[in-house]
Amino acid sequence: MHVQQMKYIVGDQVKFPLGGQILQGTIAIADFMGSLENDYHSYDISVRGDVNAGLYKHLPEADIV
Repeated sequence: MHVQQMKYIVGDQVKFPLGGQILQGTIAIADFMGSLENDYHSYDISVRGDVNAGLYKHLPEADIV
């Protein structure tokens, strides 16, 4: 099985769609091959300073723009 290298690392600034909006945040945790239930890379992204502030967990790499 060939596994692709992760595109992002902890500390990268990224954007991702959520509820019709595009949020911007910082990669806090990079999960190589995701969580136990998933077989893709995922990330926990910290969003600060607005009404959407929080930690968004297990976002698939394919969802990051």
